[in-house]
Amino acid sequence: MIQDSSLPRFDAHTHLFHDRGFLKTLLEEERLRVLIINITGEALFEAPMEQRWEAMKAMKDRYPSRVALCTTFDPSPVTETGFADHVIERLRRHIEAGATAVKVWKDIGLAVRDEEGRFVQIDDPRFEPIWGFLADRDVPVIAHTGEPRAAWQPLDKESPHYRFYSENPTYHLHGRDDVPDWATVMEARDRWLEQNPDLTVVGAHLGSMAHDVDMVSDRLERYDNFYVDTAERFGDLVTQSSQKVRAFFEQHADRIVYGTDVIVEHPADRVSEAQRAQEKEAYESMLANHWDYLTSGDSILVQDKLVDPVRVSGLNLPSSVVQAVCHDNAAKLYGWENEPRSSPARSGI
Repeated sequence: MIQDSSLPRFDAHTHLFHDRGFLKTLLEEERLRVLIINITGEALFEAPMEQRWEAMKAMKDRYPSRVALCTTFDPSPVTETGFADHVIERLRRHIEAGATAVKVWKDIGLAVRDEEGRFVQIDDPRFEPIWGFLADRDVPVIAHTGEPRAAWQPLDKESPHYRFYSENPTYHLHGRDDVPDWATVMEARDRWLEQNPDLTVVGAHLGSMAHDVDMVSDRLERYDNFYVDTAERFGDLVTQSSQKVRAFFEQHADRIVYGTDVIVEHPADRVSEAQRAQEKEAYESMLANHWDYLTSGDSILVQDKLVDPVRVSGLNLPSSVVQAVCHDNAAKLYGWENEPRSSPARSGI
């Protein structure tokens, strides 16, 4: 739980499509802010993309000062005449309706194909009018490009991704020659960043480079328009030395955005009381645990989605770094730059 209710916080990577009683408490009483992100992954959610957008707008209407919205677009018709114009018109409507960011998903690079069956990468020139439209309006793009490098590697019980890929072999890409490799997707992403210096890009999940914060740091130093979020990658951070990770956060305090990737998919009347209680416990404990890892120097059992807990030394980050990562950077990117600032407490979130 957030123990200092006077301190604003921002979870800038959520899929909170529907309300819960515990969310009302977090958002209204404990001053948490959230960015709700829509994605094109239709197979991941029961409701179609447009229905999710309507649910997101209802959340924004209910909590106008606590919720920000991130829309998306379907890249699969990229080869069709008028594709970019249609996308731009859709994004224009959504921005006018309150969206302050746009999400692109890993289907660009790993699923969408052109007329000849080739995979369409994020630097494909057919997307360029869309990037120009967003850059002109200072609307950031949250880019989930690629997957963790572990997706292409043999299963390793020491990897934070072992449980997920062993239980979901469809998503494990090792040994497959029918999809691009990790380096190909990352190289396309880097070219995209270089070709669009006026477009602000937030690399979701630490830019799919979470296994090595030095690699993330290299991209942040190379591309002034690049940020990263931490969503669902604390499990990767704790495999690296706390000293190394602390230095990474301190060096790039103004370019790292806190996020969890929490999901609330269904309306409350579609889930049982026990499921709602489980959602509450999972989200609140994750927020508190991440906060302890960032702020404490003690030995912490760090948890994250889809991975087993790992005991490490907390980062004991300076208050200014925690404030930037856990609120200010997201507020600047997604619409609340003028929020009053204060020093973070040393416990709770």
